[in-house]
Amino acid sequence: MTLMHKRELYKTALISSPIMAAFVVSPIYLIVNQHHNIEYGNMFLLLTTMSLLVWFINIALYHYIQQKWLRLVISYGLLLIIHLPLINLFSYFFPIVHNLQAEDTSAPVFYLYPIINIMALNTIVIMMANAIMNKSKQSETQAELDELKIKHLEAEQQQLINQLQPHFLFNSLSTLKSLISQNSELAEGYTLTLSDFLRFTVSAKDKVVIPLIEEINFTRDYIHLIKTRYQDSFFMTFNLPETILTTKSIPVYALQTLIENAIKHNAFTDESPLRVSISYQNEQLIVKNNILPKFKPSTSVGIGLKNLTKRYEIITNQSGVFIEQTENWFIVAINLLDKNVESSNR
Repeated sequence: MTLMHKRELYKTALISSPIMAAFVVSPIYLIVNQHHNIEYGNMFLLLTTMSLLVWFINIALYHYIQQKWLRLVISYGLLLIIHLPLINLFSYFFPIVHNLQAEDTSAPVFYLYPIINIMALNTIVIMMANAIMNKSKQSETQAELDELKIKHLEAEQQQLINQLQPHFLFNSLSTLKSLISQNSELAEGYTLTLSDFLRFTVSAKDKVVIPLIEEINFTRDYIHLIKTRYQDSFFMTFNLPETILTTKSIPVYALQTLIENAIKHNAFTDESPLRVSISYQNEQLIVKNNILPKFKPSTSVGIGLKNLTKRYEIITNQSGVFIEQTENWFIVAINLLDKNVESSNR
């Protein structure tokens, strides 16, 4: 039993004990008070103490004994043993019980009342304690599952990056080699952009969500590298309001994943260029590209889009990626996240 479980049980014991004592004492008070002047306050305090005692016994048993059946046997057994001192307590604080035995043939009911009362009280306490423990364990289990999901997601994300970098780096170095022989000045700028791109992938590998402006800047570097390679066969446009850049967040690599997906699944040339646009509408980024079918469709399972969809589900507990395809256009809308989501996922 964890410290959190103990605190929850003790808190419930302190709150519920006076309430249960009031329910137990009230019928006695209403019946007995018709003939005698009973000190209701003393009885209330006594039964509150009894209730706390029952709670503390069961909390201790939860801490030291794991077997449920053994815990129940010891709990009821202990309370049966201590019921005799409880009867003496009743007699000491409420001598009227013995007077009633002498005056009324029904008085023996009051002699057995402590036993009945404490057994019923113990049953209620055990039920409440079990409910609290089960709820806490369910919460812990769910938290562990969520943590495992996040770790699995991070592993998938790292796998995606590891798949991207060797292939992308090879192509980038090939492009750089060509530029060096053709245009050294352009090659220098390309090298700096590639350096910034790779530096970002290293610094962001442990991040889940980043500010939108960081993702946009990273995406611009990525596009610069792609544009240098594909020249007039690839065009990219942004249409985003400045206000959202610093107030919204997005899963890391989200835009790069969608642009890479468009490049991978289309056949484009200078005569039929690929056109990709990123715009803003109704708290969403809209990534849109024209469809240029390949003669041999890609056999890829689409790990990038699937990974992004799973990441949104983990981060926000709901779908955040919406795909639409027409005859000529492939459109993906992704939800923007508030800044507090970014902070909570660090």
